[in-house]
Amino acid sequence: MNDFAELLNDLILSPSRKKKIDLLKNFFCKSNIKDKGWAFCILTNRMDRKFVSVKELKELIIENSDEDLFRFSYDYVGDLAETISLLWESNNEKNTKINLHEFMEIFSNFDHKNKLKTKLKYFLDRSSENQRYTIIKILTGGLRVGVSNGLIKEALKLSGVREKSEIEEFWHGFKLPCTDLFEWLDGKELPKYINRKKLFNSFMLANNYNSNEFKSYKTDDYIAEFKWDGIRAQIIFSEDGKIFSRNGEDITNSFCDINTFIKGYFVVDGEIVVKKNNKVLSFNHLQKRIGRKNPSKKLIEDYPIHFIAYDILFYTSVDCRALSLIERKKYLNRFINICKFSNISTSSLIKFSSWDQLQNIKETSLNNHIEGVIIKKKTSLYKKGRVVDGWYKWKRNPFSVDFIIMYAQRGHGKRSSFYSDFTFGCWIDEQFTKLVPVGKAYSGYTNDELKSLDRWVRNNTVERFGPVRSLKPGLVVEVSFDNINYSSRHKSGVALRFPRFSRIRWDKPISQVCSLKYIKDLIN
Repeated sequence: MNDFAELLNDLILSPSRKKKIDLLKNFFCKSNIKDKGWAFCILTNRMDRKFVSVKELKELIIENSDEDLFRFSYDYVGDLAETISLLWESNNEKNTKINLHEFMEIFSNFDHKNKLKTKLKYFLDRSSENQRYTIIKILTGGLRVGVSNGLIKEALKLSGVREKSEIEEFWHGFKLPCTDLFEWLDGKELPKYINRKKLFNSFMLANNYNSNEFKSYKTDDYIAEFKWDGIRAQIIFSEDGKIFSRNGEDITNSFCDINTFIKGYFVVDGEIVVKKNNKVLSFNHLQKRIGRKNPSKKLIEDYPIHFIAYDILFYTSVDCRALSLIERKKYLNRFINICKFSNISTSSLIKFSSWDQLQNIKETSLNNHIEGVIIKKKTSLYKKGRVVDGWYKWKRNPFSVDFIIMYAQRGHGKRSSFYSDFTFGCWIDEQFTKLVPVGKAYSGYTNDELKSLDRWVRNNTVERFGPVRSLKPGLVVEVSFDNINYSSRHKSGVALRFPRFSRIRWDKPISQVCSLKYIKDLIN
């Protein structure tokens, strides 16, 4: 456990990409196979559950320290794992070596909920401060160490005999605790349980549209499709079909109203949306279905799922990824004619003869359920990731509105000592006497701006609620967001999509901020 704790600490403190890869490679090379198997599972977030809740952790630390000291410390530190690791009384006599794999095997098979805190206390009593922090982060699934799957793949390539392309191909096939991954990396055969036809395939991604580049491109070489505001999905249609999310998570049960059963083998790329009475509904409606592993009959009836197919990767024994987009579209249409499922359709093409015409369509033909357009080169092959001269996303311009900062909360990780999460709002009516919260934002500002915001928060606090501060109305920020829809879950009655700061209006009076009516009018 100590080696893994040191690895996490070093990863957090290392900004260099190369340094992070070296740290991972060294850990994978020197650790025993069980420890590095579990380390891989933890770093790639392969555990499908949290082992302990925040409530249980708070109860445990209060039982083993002074409650007021904990609350004051947590308010100051801002990170629960760090607070507990610092407050927990050290006992050097009990400190002992804990193997990562032994720890994970105990907790991954631990079913005695009433004895969970007792078992956790046993390990915390015998751990160093750094180990305690690591233990809590593992059990809560809260690792934030700045390590992407791409970095881990590079490290695995350097620590074994497999090429990165091979690692990517079978990345999603290995099961917990992934010890057989490292055996395979050392040259052994793949585990027999891995069936290539049941694995997720990496998505092809779109580059951002650049108007200067496209001036010299011929429109006849490209097609365009609408970019629907749903979730990207890959569906394996077979006698044992699967639905995968953008990051390769199995979401078949969440969208069980999509029939994946068909004789043969077809892998299709597309977008999941909610469609009712022949009309695609907003992302807000789709959110009702996301994360529901066993949706009720009523939920399925109220928010019926539809799959808009964009592309096809496999058509029976044909690997369509090596074919041009135009050829793949032909295979996709053949598949649609075979399956004939009512809630599966192909993406319609946009007719245009110039980039200006397409821009006009993008700006005038979009509703709240379309994010923009996707431009694809007709000769492009289906390759993983972003490919030069392949696909391009041309999203509509974001909304931009001035709001008033109402609350601030401490961040996590490197931001745990700053107030970096902000709740913003607007006037509830034209009387301009009462504010209503509209959304939260925690990005879009520079490090220097964050320091200035943090200073302003500390100087303008009205009340405190744990790590949250209620603020004196006085600071206006310009917030950009991609979409807006009605929401019964929010006090304002609206929900914003991906809100982020675009400008801090230090000199703008709060009297010039709009009312809620203006915000709701944006929906239409």
